[in-house]
Amino acid sequence: MLRSVGSDHNRTPHTGVTRFAEGVAPIPAAALSNPDADLLDRLLGRGQPVSLRLDLDCGTEGEYTGANVIGEIRGRGDGGEYVLTGGHLDSWDLGTGAIDDASGIAITTAAARLIAQLPQRPRRAIRVVAFANEEAGLFGGEAYAQRHRDEIAKAVLGAESDAGADRIVKLTATVKPEARAAIDRIAAALAPLGVTYDAAAPGSGGSDLSAVHAVGMAGLSLHQDTSRYFEWHHTANDTLDKVDPDQLRQNVAVYAVALYLAAEAEGDFGSAPGAFAKDEKN
Repeated sequence: MLRSVGSDHNRTPHTGVTRFAEGVAPIPAAALSNPDADLLDRLLGRGQPVSLRLDLDCGTEGEYTGANVIGEIRGRGDGGEYVLTGGHLDSWDLGTGAIDDASGIAITTAAARLIAQLPQRPRRAIRVVAFANEEAGLFGGEAYAQRHRDEIAKAVLGAESDAGADRIVKLTATVKPEARAAIDRIAAALAPLGVTYDAAAPGSGGSDLSAVHAVGMAGLSLHQDTSRYFEWHHTANDTLDKVDPDQLRQNVAVYAVALYLAAEAEGDFGSAPGAFAKDEKN
């Protein structure tokens, strides 16, 4: 049993995945809300016996086959290249998944829709993937990465939204050195929207896309303000009222600009099998 890792002081513990080393017998695990953890700590501090009753519903009961959901805005070129984006479909059991990660699906789908409404499609396609089973181990992202690893050069750049819906504040990227000028142009276009650019920091693309980046896709990370995120992450409080419409619109605008410019960029960003194997964010 551990103290909830959230930043809030509600009696709603943050839940998540427990992993065990190979060969180690798994045991049940539980998170205790911060106020209850403080209370337990004070009781233990008295030096008297303390009893705790646990009623847990956890464990793995078999496996099933899920699926990623993929939509694509076709580009006007014929090279089969695309810019990859999206979020993940599943949420943790206690909440509705509004910020983790319905927001990410909404942001990236809305950005692609805006691009589709332009008078002329971009040169490359925009592929939006709603990944399956991120919460229990990035299974959807891993499956996509393995299926497309030999043709990963066609995924010229990837950026995933999976940190709620609050304002995007920073851009980082992992691309080949020759593509830095194209990232500079994206950063310049995003600056009026309040996005700064850290050219020295890497970018893996996001949670599910980290697996795709690991097999060779260039990554663009659009970092959100997460100062509120871990008040509700993986709790029963992950509900739609936590999404600020104005900040959500800024996210959509940022993704629309970044995806369009990446799809229109001359040259490539360095995607190739094994291209970023040494990236520290893999």
